[in-house]
Amino acid sequence: MEKAEKEERPRSSLYALEPLVRRMPEVAVPKRRVSFRERFMWTGIALLIFFILTQVPLYGPAAREPFEDVNGNGIYDEGIDTFTDLNGNGVWDAGVQEFFGQLRYVLASHAGSLMELGIGPIVTAGIIMQLLVGSKIIGLDLTNSDDRALFTGVQKFGALLMGLFEGAMLVLAGHYGFGIGLGTPAGLFILFQLTLGVVIVIYLDELVSKYGFGSGISLFILGGVAMTVIWQALNPATGVIPNFAGAMLGGESFGDAFFRPGLPNMMGLFATILIFFIVVYVENMRIEIPLAYGRFGGIRGRYPIQFLYTSVIPVILAMVVFANLRIVGAVLHAPWIAYYTSAPAGISGVAADPIHAVVYIALLVLLSMGFSWLWVNMTGMGPRDIAQQLDRAGMLIPGFRRDTRVMEWVLSRYIMTVALLGGASVGLLSAGADALGALGSGTGILLAVSIMHSLYQEIAKERVAEMFPAVRRFLGG
Repeated sequence: MEKAEKEERPRSSLYALEPLVRRMPEVAVPKRRVSFRERFMWTGIALLIFFILTQVPLYGPAAREPFEDVNGNGIYDEGIDTFTDLNGNGVWDAGVQEFFGQLRYVLASHAGSLMELGIGPIVTAGIIMQLLVGSKIIGLDLTNSDDRALFTGVQKFGALLMGLFEGAMLVLAGHYGFGIGLGTPAGLFILFQLTLGVVIVIYLDELVSKYGFGSGISLFILGGVAMTVIWQALNPATGVIPNFAGAMLGGESFGDAFFRPGLPNMMGLFATILIFFIVVYVENMRIEIPLAYGRFGGIRGRYPIQFLYTSVIPVILAMVVFANLRIVGAVLHAPWIAYYTSAPAGISGVAADPIHAVVYIALLVLLSMGFSWLWVNMTGMGPRDIAQQLDRAGMLIPGFRRDTRVMEWVLSRYIMTVALLGGASVGLLSAGADALGALGSGTGILLAVSIMHSLYQEIAKERVAEMFPAVRRFLGG
């Protein structure tokens, strides 16, 4: 009966792209089980290639002139990744600058290199495809292997198109020189290099997903944030610890050395450590709903609902939206868009412009809550989907009759509330860490801790399966 229903289901119009998707190269699925050592090796190779590409400069970008608003006021100086207020004196530094500012940690972006766009196009394409599938606009069933393969292929093609679009917008915005546009050979060559970088990231992500641990997207975010935190803390020139030690030995006041404005400081280092432990604690918070097997009333179980039900996905999606808004703002010559979608630069930045801080925090929290709600409803994590899964497993909630509608009602009281509170919490944690000047940005630290937690669980599971082959089937291996 179920097979007949699948055959009667109308074929998605997206299958018109199937010939194109089939011609796209892909990383072959392993025909045997990849060993722990091989997974570790391929993960390391992919990360090493990514780091090398962040050091390969784009060929052709020219030094930019100071960028000012219509009143002649400087907008921001990304040499220290901070904005001045709209009446300040900040200007663009000469040379290739950090267009995305602190968003680069989320995007795994590196200014002026082949990795300028980072994972932004891939994540943006993923958002669009998830929304189209979740809203039933394109009619794909991701439980069906053919539909799932088409979804993955179209998403890959969409990431390539987004790379072309975002690269073109950067060139049009004058990011690589006001004389360089899409009508010039230099502009077209820069666009080609940016698109090439996106293609490499797509296949590195695919390589890690099939032969390594986790996903390439998560791995590149974690690697970028870790390197940034280490560099900001320890580099001899402006590092937090060397400069604090030198300032104290030189007789400077504790306050000036601890809160030095405009550069990473000890307050930011302590904020980084604090956020690390808070996120680790929150990651393990959960609500457990009691369950019982319908046929065997004496057998009980629990369904855990994590407080961060959608993990840190909402803040990633929110930051990708900010990045795209920043590109649009640059094209429209609306610097206020970039200003209010950028995090305040530590306590000094909050004190200098509290309105900016309030607007940024409100936008981030609301977007995170909205994306959390969307993610639950469009990825099979909603109360109805969970109720159907539990019912198929023969389970019910003690004290209630066995009915998916009843189970859905009970689950909705917890799932949607937890999803919204979790989304708001990751938004507040991210913005709060930025307000305290956390190293590597608040969002970067939040993502890094969550990714490390997930990677640790996957590596531990794989290690156990490697040491005790008999338990693989219980671990899903």
